[in-house]
Amino acid sequence: MGAYIIWPIAHVGALAMMLFAAAGVGHLFLRKCDFDSLVERLVFTTAIGLGVVALLIFALALAGVLYQPVLLALTMICDLCTACYLIYLLKSRRLLDLPSWRQYYSRRGAAIILLVIIGLGYWGLLLLSTQYPPVHWDAIAYHLVLSRAYLTAHRLVLVMGIPWPVTPALNHMLFTWGMALKDDIVAQMMEHSFLMLTAAGLYSWGKRERSALLGLAAAALWLGQPLVLWLGESAYVDVCLATYVFLGVYALRVFWDGRQSRWWYLAMALLGMASGVKVSGCFFVIIGGMLGLWVMGRSLMPAKLVGSDSNKPSESQFTWRVLVYGWVVVLVTMLPWYAFFTYYTGNPVWPAFPQFSRGVWGAPAVVENMNNWYKNAAEPRTLLNFLMLPIDWIRYPSRFFAEVGLTLCPMIVAWPLSWIIALRNRSVRWWVLWALSFTFYWFLFAHQLRYWLPALPFAILALYESIRWMVERLSRSSVSHAVIWTILASSAVAWGGLGIINEIEIKGKPPTDKDEREAFLSLLNGYNGVKYVNSHASEADKVCVINGAWLNYYFKPQVLDLFAPLQSGKLPSFRWPNDEPWVRWLESQNIEWIFINHANAPAFMTVPKQNLVLNPFWPDYQLVYSDSLTWVFRHKPVPPDVAS
Repeated sequence: MGAYIIWPIAHVGALAMMLFAAAGVGHLFLRKCDFDSLVERLVFTTAIGLGVVALLIFALALAGVLYQPVLLALTMICDLCTACYLIYLLKSRRLLDLPSWRQYYSRRGAAIILLVIIGLGYWGLLLLSTQYPPVHWDAIAYHLVLSRAYLTAHRLVLVMGIPWPVTPALNHMLFTWGMALKDDIVAQMMEHSFLMLTAAGLYSWGKRERSALLGLAAAALWLGQPLVLWLGESAYVDVCLATYVFLGVYALRVFWDGRQSRWWYLAMALLGMASGVKVSGCFFVIIGGMLGLWVMGRSLMPAKLVGSDSNKPSESQFTWRVLVYGWVVVLVTMLPWYAFFTYYTGNPVWPAFPQFSRGVWGAPAVVENMNNWYKNAAEPRTLLNFLMLPIDWIRYPSRFFAEVGLTLCPMIVAWPLSWIIALRNRSVRWWVLWALSFTFYWFLFAHQLRYWLPALPFAILALYESIRWMVERLSRSSVSHAVIWTILASSAVAWGGLGIINEIEIKGKPPTDKDEREAFLSLLNGYNGVKYVNSHASEADKVCVINGAWLNYYFKPQVLDLFAPLQSGKLPSFRWPNDEPWVRWLESQNIEWIFINHANAPAFMTVPKQNLVLNPFWPDYQLVYSDSLTWVFRHKPVPPDVAS
């Protein structure tokens, strides 16, 4: 029992060190920013701090000093500075005074305490789901592979054998940080942190709008999405992207309402960090930059053309200097990642537009593969199908490549209601326009559901602000309003919680030592074959992986994944002598092992059924391991030349 207590405490402690350090770094940049609440301040300072730390780690990697002691020292220094500042605030009595415990002796106080207990219990359940070894596809196909490679090599390296050797690396730097402080569990817990930052951001927006219950319900709906929860417990990057996009647009909204230059700079920094997580974040950078240009244009127009509104602040405060400084901020936060891209591929947005890349990055087979993927559509791109998306996401998740069949909370089918309310309500219109514009962009490219995730917080706020608009016109009773928001929040939590409970029941208790971890991972499709390779391979060996990309992280030898885009068109035919050129190519790559997951092979991979001992596919590679899922082949030793 002690191990099950120490295990989460150690990992939560390591994560707390990271977040505490990030909050301190973020405060250095945002200490003069005028926040509406303590929650809002914590959300934005932590998010900015994590982005800045990621840039610092990237600089260490460029300098070739990405060592575990260096990262640990960096963390401790930041933690110490943050602690000293908090002590200063305590001594100067500048921290917010906590309310007296006596005020909770009331029905309202009891309800608040109950909600807090439920919230903490749900958060603990979500945190527990992050304590299992990484088993999510993309996380162990390449995200964690890259982060581990950076830490092992102490610098930025190309890992050419995996699906995406280069990618915007902001989130990967944070994974590397977590690995340096503890292990891959802390790395994937970083996504849990972004999951909760988004939830806290939704809540803080409700407080800013003087409707804390609306914010609470919006946060609950975000935390009630099965697909979002699955991504939030893994080392994927989609939740991190959604967090930076949402907070960036949130900051833009505050800037739009108040024309404060600090919020313009903050918005540009956050959107730049979003583009540092994934290329699709550039969409929001472009729209955000154009929005600033629009505000600048309005400030230059005669008042009689723009129109007057006593509720809006003067636009004359927004100058060309402020506009350009914001653009400089976004370039500073974007440039490191995209310069890295361009240096290796010749294309700053690879794998998008691969035809403009150089060398292997723009090979004809790669271009054809990537263009086919981006053109992939779950259904024809028609207006009717666009309007039906919220319903189809719930009814047909497999069409949209929803991971493990998980989709969104059914409540999301109602968000088109906000399209109508947006015609009457300015605040709803803001969120609807952002959500719809990105949905249209998403609709033009690959229809994978998790790629739509950045629009989800906007859709949630648009829907719930629409509900508030209608409810306030139907009833003025604060009690009835509270009941509606409580029902919505509890329903979302129940929907998400049931899925998490079922998942934990299937997985059992999180493994807390090496033997338990191995036993848990043995349930992973093909892992026993990986164990065989690891127990017999040397550090200098290389393994060719066919139909087993999700196992790349667990191979000790360097992998060459033939399902990776850069290896397009290089699969064998599993027939001799047809595969003789392929075998010679493997030998030129110094491939010692071939790992094949023959179970559930895709249709384009035709594997003949034959006795591989008596009739092998390739004479130079011998079958050395076989089970119901995998085959492992090893290159036969070359006999020494016989002296004449």
